[in-house]
Amino acid sequence: MNIEQRFALLADTSDIRLSEAWSEFIALWTDAPVLYDHDQDLLIFVNVKQSEAVRLKLETYLQGSLETLRLLLLPHTTNMRKEFTDYGFTSHFNRIYGYADNLFLFTIHSQGSDAQPHQALEQMEEHLLASCIVNGQAIYLTDNHSDELMLRIARAYQCSIETFHMK
Repeated sequence: MNIEQRFALLADTSDIRLSEAWSEFIALWTDAPVLYDHDQDLLIFVNVKQSEAVRLKLETYLQGSLETLRLLLLPHTTNMRKEFTDYGFTSHFNRIYGYADNLFLFTIHSQGSDAQPHQALEQMEEHLLASCIVNGQAIYLTDNHSDELMLRIARAYQCSIETFHMK
């Protein structure tokens, strides 16, 4: 499985349970986009076009504003560290999501015969939030503000990092 983008709607207030509002609202909208997944406070759609269509109609229905969040759908085999819960969640359908704007995804590569990628990863470990395998390649996730730190650690062990970009 690849890492894929998904788009979620979040109520700006804790007074609204979106999953309950969706259940009531969907009965009134015959050609509504299909809900891909949900969590108690989030409605998750496959693409931004679907989430925006729902956002516009649901804001009118609820008479309140909704926020759109960009999510990363991660492989079900993702190894989540305990700190990951601040950067992602497991949904109602047991899918693993990360908040895209808060994460830095990268791979590590050896740069020559003196490279020590295992030592670099050992030092990076305390900063990692999760890791997964995509198309046979190890992908590491950390806080989006840790990109420079990961680069410095990699260089210290004659390695490089490459930002992971979704296809």
